[in-house]
Amino acid sequence: MDVVHVINNLPFGGAERFLLQLAPAQARLGCSVHVVTLVDRNPLATSLADSVTYRCLGRERLNDPRLAVDLTSLLRQLGPDVVHTHLFYADFFGRTAARLASVPRIVSTEHSTERGPLSGRRRAAMRWSAKFAHRIVAVSEAARRGAVERLALPESRFVVIPNGIDLAPWGTVEPLARDALRLAPDAIVAGFVGRLVESKGIETLLRALAAVANPRLVLLLVGDGPERQRLQQVALQLQLGDRVRWLGYRHDVPSLLKSFDLFLLPSWWEGHAISLLEAMAAGCACVVSAIPELVDTLGDAGRHVRPGDADALAASLRELSASASLRQELGRRALQQVRRFSIESAASRYVSLYNELVVGAGS
Repeated sequence: MDVVHVINNLPFGGAERFLLQLAPAQARLGCSVHVVTLVDRNPLATSLADSVTYRCLGRERLNDPRLAVDLTSLLRQLGPDVVHTHLFYADFFGRTAARLASVPRIVSTEHSTERGPLSGRRRAAMRWSAKFAHRIVAVSEAARRGAVERLALPESRFVVIPNGIDLAPWGTVEPLARDALRLAPDAIVAGFVGRLVESKGIETLLRALAAVANPRLVLLLVGDGPERQRLQQVALQLQLGDRVRWLGYRHDVPSLLKSFDLFLLPSWWEGHAISLLEAMAAGCACVVSAIPELVDTLGDAGRHVRPGDADALAASLRELSASASLRQELGRRALQQVRRFSIESAASRYVSLYNELVVGAGS
């Protein structure tokens, strides 16, 4: 089975980190796997396994129409059985090029519920190219419901395959020393990992931290994004000072997660958050927004708070920062819960789907 994954590029995002693990897992199942990015700025590309062939088309803009020509030519050269696309521009150009190159089967993954505002032009482009996909995979039931409405396709074209992560390495990951993070030995470390964008609800997190009068409680924000400057102004207005550390993008996220006492994800919407799965695998006590796509993952292994409710989030922070035993208990539950979400399971389900579609194409 020859598979070409097409994605916008490979920054430090959830969909990208999932593909980084999915591609080699599919190679271990006997697939020939290629990953193709549309534009430069691919810091995660160096982490791709040797079993995966990587190519960047090297355009400067994601909306460059020449990408359709580039991809069509490449797909005709590679002749894959399946093209699998991820994220908006890769979906649009990848599905279009795969159709023009007569690729037998086209699969796309919807990685988010996309509850933000959509322009009419973007929605029209989604729907036009989605018609070429033989199956749309949603990473959660909430993402499936959103995609059915957004793409206006029959429900029979959709299937849910939850994300997964490679659980094996987590047993040997060591936490970073407190002094390496410039933290006091008795600090209670709360952390967030992800892009600094509006959908992640980080302003709510900052306001909740400001409401907790515990100087030992420190927040580490791992990641970057367009909201960083505004959020730093919010933190300044709230007089949070050194209680918030802006770490930017890091290559040692597993060790950072192992250093957290609490993991916080107060998102307004998600798909199936890779950062939450990784935090669970690290044994963190987790507090997440009470939205289906997070609650269905975490179950009763953590705390759920209403999106945007800084008071409720602050109450959870007080409760958990006051009890090491409760944090440890929730961490144990998270470790048990995350076993449902292995990368091997996700890869196997995707490969089974490819086989089903390709066999159907030949009958």
